[in-house]
Amino acid sequence: MRFNQLILSVCLLGLLATGCALRPRYGDFVTAKTEGKELALVVIDTATTRPVPGAKVELSELKNRLNLTTASDGTFKVPVEKKYLDENSIFVVTLPKDVTGYRIELARASPPPPPPTPNTDTPPANPTAPAAPEAVDAGTPAN
Repeated sequence: MRFNQLILSVCLLGLLATGCALRPRYGDFVTAKTEGKELALVVIDTATTRPVPGAKVELSELKNRLNLTTASDGTFKVPVEKKYLDENSIFVVTLPKDVTGYRIELARASPPPPPPTPNTDTPPANPTAPAAPEAVDAGTPAN
């Protein structure tokens, strides 16, 4: 009986270690050199490669916990803080019912807005008069 308990304990520890090893960690995205106060990440559905809105994301380890929900574009923001890096916290993601697999990626920065287009409907500030047609001398025969 003791041998069976030992084997079962080893298997359970292996499963727990594997489950944690497969989860993304804070240190996968943030390093000591990461700049800024927060980092934008996105949860991606592995089947469709589309963002997952409404996923529950928990960043946790020993004593520091942060609970978030992804926005309509699948993004969420985490603070860039030493305490999460020191613990190398894991991301625990609870997916909506229709999503079976996920990955976390850095969110792409949105492109800057285009420059304003000049308004062509308004006349210029200093309009110029059209050039007058050249006078033609009717009395001189053309060559």
